Amino acid sequence: MHPTAVQLQAVASLAARRAGEHVLANLHRRGDVNSLLRTDVKHKLDVEAQEAATAVILAAFPDHAILGEETCDAPLPESDHVWIIDPIDGTINFFHGLPWWCCSVAVRLRGQTVAGAVCLPEMGQLYEATCDGPALCNGAPIGVSATDRLDLAMLATGADKWDLGEHAFRFMRKISEIAQRPRILGAAAVDMCLVAAGRLDGYFESGIYVWDMAAASLIVERAGGRCSTLKAYPRHRLSFLATNAALHDACRAALLPLLETT
Repeated sequence: MHPTAVQLQAVASLAARRAGEHVLANLHRRGDVNSLLRTDVKHKLDVEAQEAATAVILAAFPDHAILGEETCDAPLPESDHVWIIDPIDGTINFFHGLPWWCCSVAVRLRGQTVAGAVCLPEMGQLYEATCDGPALCNGAPIGVSATDRLDLAMLATGADKWDLGEHAFRFMRKISEIAQRPRILGAAAVDMCLVAAGRLDGYFESGIYVWDMAAASLIVERAGGRCSTLKAYPRHRLSFLATNAALHDACRAALLPLLETT
């Protein structure tokens, strides 16, 4: 018998919290990196936080598969359940001392996300959802905004680290044209949780990864929003849009043409 969504959610939330607690206890190691590039930081705490989350999951479900950002090239064992971990989303924010980062854990049953949790340790926030329950922040229900005019919307986005030139900035130009304000906050899962909580009206990025959005997209949808993969690429990469329900079609129509040549 498969575990229930509530049982899976409890483990997802615990795993995200444990990962966050480990990182929070090691803030003095912000500079402890394996590699430091202009476009990315590979942090030792990324590896350790994923190990902390993995230990929680495997203690509860030893036969489940785990897809983690730090081990994404490893083959997955056969399992109906696949857990998806982003140990630190917003690593560059974390490295520089900004508190805008999170630990994200989701679980999919035969490809469908059934539970997810996003923990913002320095902000003291835990976002969670199951496939058949409400979206929550610190246990209280949340919902997307009611903004229905794109010209009055605040949309978050990001610069695709694979191409910080014209490719990335044409998306920023388009969002600047259609929205009231664009914002780049630097952590995809956090941005999507803000959409779920009604503090942003939408989020788009031309190149993120499945571990960036697996938990947060479920939270957006259970908060009344809509999510779309606008384009899929190899190696778990995708272009992704998350908005409140009223703005989704307009955002999608504005952004899809820019992806036709990528």
